[in-house]
This record gives sequence, structure tokens and C-alpha cells, in this order.
Amino acid sequence: MTVQRLTVKRLMVANRGEIARRVFRTCRDLGIETVSVFTHADAGAPHVAEADHAVLLGDGSPKAYLDIGLVVEAARVSGADAVHPGYGFLSENAAFARAVLEAGLTWIGPPPEAIAAMGSKIEAKALMAEAGVPVLPGLSEGDAGPFIVKASGGGGGRGMRIVHDPAELPEALESARREAEAAFGDGDVFVERLLVGARHVEVQILADAHGTIWALGERECSIQRRHQKVVEEAPSPAVTPELRKELAEAAVNAARAIGYRGAGTVEFLLADEGFYFLETNTRLQVEHPVTESVYGVDLVRLQIEIAEGAALPGLPPSPVGHAIEVRLYAEDPAHDWRPGSGPLHRFEIPGVESEFTVSGLRLDSGVIDGSAIGTHYDPMLAKLISYAPTREAAARRLATALARARIHGPATNRDLLVNVLRHPEFRAGTIDTGFLDRHDLTAPLAGHEAVRVSALAAALAQAAANRATAKVLGGLPSGWRNVPAKPQRTEFTEQTITYRLTRDGLHSLPGVSLISADDTQVVLDTSGVRRRFDIAAYPGATFVDSPLGPVRLTPLDRLPEPTEKAAPGSLPAPMPGTVLRVEVKAGDPVTQGQPVVVLEAMKMEHRILAPAEGVVAELNVAPGDHVEGGTVLAVIQKGE
Repeated sequence: MTVQRLTVKRLMVANRGEIARRVFRTCRDLGIETVSVFTHADAGAPHVAEADHAVLLGDGSPKAYLDIGLVVEAARVSGADAVHPGYGFLSENAAFARAVLEAGLTWIGPPPEAIAAMGSKIEAKALMAEAGVPVLPGLSEGDAGPFIVKASGGGGGRGMRIVHDPAELPEALESARREAEAAFGDGDVFVERLLVGARHVEVQILADAHGTIWALGERECSIQRRHQKVVEEAPSPAVTPELRKELAEAAVNAARAIGYRGAGTVEFLLADEGFYFLETNTRLQVEHPVTESVYGVDLVRLQIEIAEGAALPGLPPSPVGHAIEVRLYAEDPAHDWRPGSGPLHRFEIPGVESEFTVSGLRLDSGVIDGSAIGTHYDPMLAKLISYAPTREAAARRLATALARARIHGPATNRDLLVNVLRHPEFRAGTIDTGFLDRHDLTAPLAGHEAVRVSALAAALAQAAANRATAKVLGGLPSGWRNVPAKPQRTEFTEQTITYRLTRDGLHSLPGVSLISADDTQVVLDTSGVRRRFDIAAYPGATFVDSPLGPVRLTPLDRLPEPTEKAAPGSLPAPMPGTVLRVEVKAGDPVTQGQPVVVLEAMKMEHRILAPAEGVVAELNVAPGDHVEGGTVLAVIQKGE
């Protein structure tokens, strides 16, 4: 077989955020020019600024990343000769791959036929069974569940629902269809049996056009929330050398069965009785850095070289060490994983050795200091990857780096990730996909006493800032009196602090003395232990970082502006979003927990539930309305 060789000169990434930046990093190493695409929501994003060329997609609407015509036209007008799809959006859309090829461009991905073969996951299971890959048995009449609803045209937890009661299946199917359509432009979904207590493992494959197929080991992806991975590692602590060989053979057989070429992933469920084919992702995975770390490869580079016609060596490299990745999301795990938005004032992780390349501590980020976190796209901010000789060392370094990170902006899942990495069950490697259902790890790293001391440090920094700008006697301590007087008082939503500074020093919390203070740093002695507290104040929020844990404080205005008080029973929007459905009418009776309104934000559906039994007294929104966070959607008048 003769394979035509070509050279990519200008590559467009049909995606956004950290994956676009990741591909650009390899392109710079290879001397390839880069093109980004963007919408108005992303106009100020790092991936736009870093590309050599940038193209606004159509009229810049948030969903333009899903418009095949607009994306292909962007490649044409930019002079790109190749397109990399990234992951998500159109990355597993066979029609998009065909459109790219028909435009005379090089497609950095598998053949459209291979994508199509895996596009219907039901047909994919049948194809895998024919190829000898173990698959889950199908549903039979009378199955009582539990079931799982999945999107046919994509992954990442989008369009996925768990159903324990068969009566809830129709609603779950409809909700999954809408979410899949919004995320992938494909609303097809299917149902299969849920395997409780299983582990989620996947095998990285690479195939060239010359007949060589690599299986680059497995990744463990069992730590999930809402069916989306949040912690991944390689290798899996559950996989023996014998099982690794079986998984690799199954993955290679799957790739060979569909004529695969490029990078992809074959996913399996691993249970006590064996392993079962789950799906094939015909793209690069979010978690690809852990494989790059352990095998010492650049998967994006190999993707490009395979698309240029290069041949893989006969045997893949051997794995060394252990790598763990965490996904950092702008979401609040303590409030049903509610996504957040707003300015990200500071994003700094100490100890990072590289960005987008293999190292002991690697950061793949879609944001930088000053980035604006919007509501239109996935809330993932970044991935942090630790690589070490052992699993224990990788987990410890990763947890420490996360705990010390300075993330000043919307709420994130950082504290939960640290708690996962330090949990005995995770450290023992005895995890499965139900880990986060069994364990509530939403507790903040900073406990109550840490919040009190941090609030005191913030109050002292605020006082120091006030004295630094004072026009009269600025050298005197704040609130100075020659005779004893009422203490200074600083109020935060989370804590009220009173203190007095005298010739004898600080009088406030028991056992706490002041060593030094300025407007950004305070050193306190607590029961004989000195600690430094770094303080950063922004409009509406003060962040305190210290060895006791990160703390966010909300200052209370001394003279607040009068505001309209919400009526009892009001249901405010928890975040900006679009109203998808209104499930009730004014005057309808409702029960506690009954859905009232469904919002779409960051490509996910969020159900707003009645807080108690009562009657819908007010209904203020309709489907299609865009609402800001805090908007009163409805008012439920409690029943007598």
C-alpha cells in the first residue's frame, strides 16, 4: 500500500480553551503556523491571542463551534491546510470530517468511515462483538434497572442520565436528548444496563496508515461526577500485567475492525467477572497527558505525523512511572456541582514545571489571570498533571500543589480534588465509578478555626491598607486611642472580627499575636506557631491563602444600598442561563422537590425544584428567556 506523504504548514484547531492551546504548543515545536476560531464569548480568551491567525465564526454566536459550514469556511479564509478537531463539539462528527476532506484539507483524525462506525454506539457494540471484543449483554423485556441513558454522538458526561425507576425513563431520555443536541449537535441517545460497582478503564490506541497499531496502556477513570471524569491516572492500580495484555489485545482488535487511523481510545467497564466494551472515542481524550507522561510521547505530534503519512515504529515505548491528572472546574460541589461564572482574578499553581509538555508537574490550562469565566461552555478551567516514579508520590505532589494554588474567582472543585487524592480509599486504589456517591468530600480545606484566623488576617490587611492611604498620621495603627475604647470591627458574611491594636500588641482571638502586617501580607503567631497569610482584595471578595487552607470572604458594606427583598418562597436563578422549560403554570399545586423550571448553562441542564409543598403564586419566565444569576424565576406560596 502506497501512502502519500504531505507536510502540514498551517493548522486550524476547530475548538477552544485548553485543547486549542495544547495543540498550538506542539505546532510551535513542529514549526507549523496556527489558526484559532472563536465566538464573541471567547474573543478575549488565551487560545485566540496565542494563535498566529484567528477567525470569528459567522456572527459570533455561542453555538457557532457546532456549525460545520462556518468552521470549514474559517479554515478556507485563514489559509489553513489542516484541521485538528480537539475534543467535544464536532470532534466525533463524521460529516464534519468529510467536509474537511472534501474542502481539500488534511484531517487530523481518523477516517470518516471509522468515526461513522463508532458514531452509533449501539451499532458499535454489535461491531465489537463481531470482532471478539467482550460487550455487555443487551436489555431484555422486564429489566427493572438500573439503567444508563447515553448520548450516541459524544461523551464527557453530556447527555447521560442514571435511571433507577423505569417510570422515570421517558423523562430521562428527553432530557438527555436535549443536552446531547446542545453539546454535540446530535440528539440521538440509547439505553443500556448500568453496571454498579464497576471501574472505568480505557486503552489509548494509535494507528498509522501502514498497518501498525499501538496500545499505549490503560488509564483509570473511575472518579467521576455526573458521569464525567474528574481524576484520571495511568496505569490503573487494578490492572495486572495479564489483564493489561487482554485489554490491549481487545483495543487493537477494535481499532483493526473499523480501519482506524490516528489517536483514539477504547473504553471498558471492569468488574469482578471481567471487562466489557463501553465505547470508542474517535479523538484525543481530555486525559491524554497521563499517557504522554508515562510513555514519554507527544500524542498530538504523533497525530499530526500520522496524518502526514508517517509510519509508527514497530513497537511502542515502554511505560515508566505513574501519572495522575485532575480536572479543575469552576463549579461548587457543595451545591450540586453548580457551575460558576465571573472574573478569574488570579490563577497560580506553585511548582508547575511546564505547560502542555511532560514534566513532574504539568499544567494544561484554558485560562490565565484576568480571564472571564462565561456561561456558554464547559466550566473546566484547567488540568493539573503530576508524574512521579510511584503512584503515592504522584498523588502527594498533586494534592499539595492544588492545596497551595491561588485561585481567586468563581468557586471551584479544588478542595474536593484534594480530599479525593488524600482519601484512604483512593490511596489504596480500591475505587470505582460510585466513589463520589459513597463519599461526601465537599468539606473545605480550611476548617472553622482557619476561617476565623484568616478573617482576622484579612481585617488587619484592610486596616493596613487604610493607614497606608491615610492623609493624617498614617504611621499610627488603625483605630489608635490613647485610652481604651471600643474595639475595631470588620464584618464579612462568613465571620465578624473584633480587634484592638495597643502598645501591648494585638487583642483579638485567644492565643493569636501579630508579627507584621501590610495590605497584602500578614504574619500571625498562633499558640507559638508563625504563619504567613497572603491577602488579595477585589470588589466583593477577599481571598486569603495560607498553610491553613484557602479562604474566600465576602466583605459586608458598612452602609449598604437599599435593595428589594425577595418574597418568601422565591426561586432565584442560581447562575446565568437560558430557560429551557417551565414545568408548571401559575396556580398549580406543587410538592417538595418537584421541578419548576429547567435552565441550561454551560451545556448542562439544571433543574430548579420547589423547596416545599405549596402553590405557584408567581411565574416570571418563559422558555427561551435569558436570565441573570439571582433573577426570581417563580414564587412558591407554602401550603397551610
